[in-house]
Amino acid sequence: MRDNLIFVHIPKTGGTTISTAMTNQYWASTPDFHYRHVIEKTKTSNAGDIFDPQHFEKYKAFTIFMMLRHPIDKLISEYYFFKEREVLMNFFRKKPTCFIDYIKDRQTQNSTINFLKGRRLYDTKIPTVSDLDDVLDAIEQIPVYVGIFEEYEKSMQYFSDITDIKWKKEMEVKRITFKRPSISELNEETKELILEHNKLDIELYQFSLEKFNALKNGLKDPKISFTKDKYTHIVPYVAKTCLFEFCMDNKKFIKQNFEFFKNLTFFLLKKKQIKDGKLFTNIWNQTFINSISNYFPETEFYRKITIDSFNTEDPLEDTIKIAHNLDLFFKENPHNSHVYYTPMQFTESLVVEIKPTNSHKTGFFSQFFKK
Repeated sequence: MRDNLIFVHIPKTGGTTISTAMTNQYWASTPDFHYRHVIEKTKTSNAGDIFDPQHFEKYKAFTIFMMLRHPIDKLISEYYFFKEREVLMNFFRKKPTCFIDYIKDRQTQNSTINFLKGRRLYDTKIPTVSDLDDVLDAIEQIPVYVGIFEEYEKSMQYFSDITDIKWKKEMEVKRITFKRPSISELNEETKELILEHNKLDIELYQFSLEKFNALKNGLKDPKISFTKDKYTHIVPYVAKTCLFEFCMDNKKFIKQNFEFFKNLTFFLLKKKQIKDGKLFTNIWNQTFINSISNYFPETEFYRKITIDSFNTEDPLEDTIKIAHNLDLFFKENPHNSHVYYTPMQFTESLVVEIKPTNSHKTGFFSQFFKK
C-alpha cells in the first residue's frame, strides 16, 4: 500500500474484501494508520481523528477512501453476524433477544457515525447532529472518497481511479453471513423502524449516494468478477465458534455440549486435517446425528431431529434443518426434555468417512494452529 493511502473500513460494508485485495493477503491486516477499522482488544474504531475538524488540514496530504452501505441492509447484516459473538453482546446494558430489540436499542443506532467518530462498537454514547456535520465536512473538505456498497463493482473502479490501485480481475468475497433475511423479506414496519432510529446514518448515506451518482456514469466499466463461496469461511468460523451458533436459538443445548462440539470440531480440523469447508460441514452434520443416535436411540428426540437425507451439495442447509428441528423439539417438549440436555461425549468411532470431491482450501486454517 502506498504511504499516502488510508482505507477506512466501516464494519459490514465489504471492507475485508477490499483490505485483502489491497495487501494481497487472505485476511485483513491489523488496523494501523493506513487501515482504519476496529481495534481487536478494545473493539474501538481508530478512525476518529480523521473526522475531527482539528485534523482536516493534516489529512489533506492523504488519499482517504471508504465504502458505505444502506443502513437497512447494514443493520440486518450486522445483527445476524454479530449476535453470535458473545464478547460483543456483553457490551449491551440489556442484551437484545431478537432483531426488533436490536433495532430499538440505542447502542446500535447510527453505528456508522459512531464508528467514524472513533467510538467503540455498541458504544453508549449517542451520536449527534454535530457528529454528522463533522463527517460530512471531512468528506467535503479533506476530501474523503466514498463508494457505495450497492454499487460495489463501480465503487471498486472509482477507488482504482483515485488511488491507482490495480485490482485483480478475480476477487474473493470475504465475511459472508451464513444465514440472514434479505431486505425484501422484512415487512414495511420493520424497515420504517430502522429508518426512524438511524436518521443520521441515513442522511450520511443519502448525501454520499448523491455524490457517487453524479460521477458514476463517468467511470469506466469495471472488469472485476467476484467469487462468493460461503464454504471458504467455514474453517475460520468453526475454529472460534460452534457451527450451530449461527442457526440455533437454543444456546443451552450448545453450552451443555460445549466439550462435545469442541472435540468433534478440532478432531476434524487438527487430526483429520480437513481444510475443505463443505467436506467439514458434511462430516460434522452426519457425525452429530450418529452421536444422537448412539446416546438416545429409538427416542422421539432422535426421530424429531433426524433429516430424511443429507445434501452433500449444500450441507449448511442440513445444519440449518438439524438446528431448526432441535429448537422445535425443545419448544414442543418444555417439561420432559431435560434428559436430552445430558452432555454427550465425543467418540471418534462415530465420525463418518466421506471422501473429498472438489476441495476448497481456505488458506486461513494455518493461522489458528501455528505451533
